[in-house]
Order: sequence, then C-alpha cells, then structure tokens
Amino acid sequence: MKILFAFAAGWLCLFLPRAAMTAEKIRVAFVSPSPTQSPPWIAKETGLFAKQGLDAEIILLPGSPRLVQTLIAGDVDYAIVGATAVMRARMRGADVVLLATTANFSNMKLLTGRDSGIRRLEDLKGRTIGVSQYGSDADSFARIVVEKAGLKPDKDVPILQLGGHPQVAAALAAGKLEAGVLGGLALLTAQKSGATLLTSGAKLKTAAISGSLATTGGRLRNRDAVMRFMRAFVEAVHYFKTNREGTIPILQKYMGGISAENARVVYDEAVEVFEDIPVPAERGIQAVLDRESDPKAKTLNPASFVDLSFLKEITRGDLVEKLYRK
Repeated sequence: MKILFAFAAGWLCLFLPRAAMTAEKIRVAFVSPSPTQSPPWIAKETGLFAKQGLDAEIILLPGSPRLVQTLIAGDVDYAIVGATAVMRARMRGADVVLLATTANFSNMKLLTGRDSGIRRLEDLKGRTIGVSQYGSDADSFARIVVEKAGLKPDKDVPILQLGGHPQVAAALAAGKLEAGVLGGLALLTAQKSGATLLTSGAKLKTAAISGSLATTGGRLRNRDAVMRFMRAFVEAVHYFKTNREGTIPILQKYMGGISAENARVVYDEAVEVFEDIPVPAERGIQAVLDRESDPKAKTLNPASFVDLSFLKEITRGDLVEKLYRK
C-alpha cells in the first residue's frame, strides 16, 4: 500500500503545474521607486513569478553601490540597480553580472531649487548638486551635465551625496540644496515643492542603461532558476508596455501610494523608453566605461559585463513572438 501511494504521489508531482509545487523563495531588491525598475513588481503582483515556481520578496534598498554590496554578500538574489555600480564592482573583481535592462539611455533628471536662480547649465558654477550616492547613475549623470556646461565636477561644481533620491528631494524642497539629480517618485516630490527641471538624460541624449538587472556568478550556476526568473521578467516588461491600466495600481503600490494621476504621468514618461526585449545595448555599457577615470576601463570589452545567454535563449523560443503577437 505504501509503495502504491508513493507511486501515485510521484505521478501526481509530474502533472502538477510548477506553481502548485513548493515555490523557490528569492529576494529581489530595487534601488529606487521608478517605473524603469517595475518588472519585478509586476511579476510579483500579476503572478508571473508564481507561474515560474518563484516566491519573490521585493524590497527597496536605496543607493546603487550599497545595493551591489548587498548583492555580492548574498543577502539578495537579484538587484535592479545602477549599471555604473555593477560595472565598477566587476572591474574590482566582484563576481557580478548584468542580465537585462529596461531602457538604454539615462532616465536621470537634473532639477533646480525654487529660489536657486539657475536657468542655464552654465549657472551651475559654484553651486552644489545633490546625488544619491557617489558611484551611482545619478552621480554619473551629474558629472556629465557639469562637463556639458564646460565646467569641472567637484572643482567648479561641488557634488554632494545624500544617501538616496528621497533625501535629495527633501533637501531641494527645504531650500538646503540648489540642484539635484533625481528619478522616479522623488522627482514628483521635488516638483511639488517648486523645483523645476533643468535638463534630462533624454534631452541630452545620454547613452546609458537604466533599470539594470544584475545577479552573481554563483546564482548563474543554477541556470534553470535564472531562466525561470528571466522568463517572468520578460513577460513583466511586455505587461508594462501593453497594459497601462493594469500597471497603474502596481506603480501606485510600489511608489509610495502616489495618486493614479501621478502614476499615469510617470508611466507615460517611461513606456516610451522601455525596450520590447530588455537587452543592454553595447553603446550604453561603453558610455559607462568611457566616463570612468580608471585607465583599465578603456581596455575592457562591454560584452565582459553582461550575460545575454538567457535573453538569447528566450528570443530563440516562441515566448516573445507569442507575447507581442497578441
């Protein structure tokens, strides 16, 4: 009788859907409440992770360098994080790798305080720009803007790290900061206080990669689990691009309970830059390397920072075709 029961149980496991079996627990961290970082939120809330047999805990950990260290330490399994911090860690020998990105140019924006008197990029001379953390995408964009103005970062324009985008927005609102680089929910917070947009990554056509997905070499050794994660990620990108009204309440939930009206504003801004297939463009990775002061960066191949084998396998199958054919 016991043998018969075990036999029946074995056959039942073969025919049960993956989601009905014990799900694999994973931790996915994102660095900022921004639409470009929303695929894991969507995969969680719509059941795409569950469909792939994954039970995901989604957590916010501000500051890209800090989040990369958390990833390296094994405290999270995947991170939606600034590419600059990932690439710097890899150049220093860390076993981290980029798997995907939602957009291939910078989504950062430079805002100026209500009473700053800054109207042109040249007006930044002698003013302080606030960023989340040194080494973050916000920090990189701040330095690009300063150089576009013909000025020198740190020498002509001090750059100050404040810990995260919310802290930068709060400093702008309080009049303690003359300019700041922001994205996502913090951008709306600053604008409500009277801060104004001076320039943006889109306006300056700044090649970069935004909403970057990273993991570790150790995680890649479980190829089946990573492939299931990536399938959910790709489906979540499609959901974002094609289901505006379904996405809005998810943005509201993960962006601090913002109004539906504000969620639609940030959605409409982001959907235009989302890639159908979230492949990191070589030019975006090269742009990060070109901005690095480390001479070693000039000799490195952009391909050495990414593992595209999962996305290539997915595109060779019929998943993407089925998604966008509907």
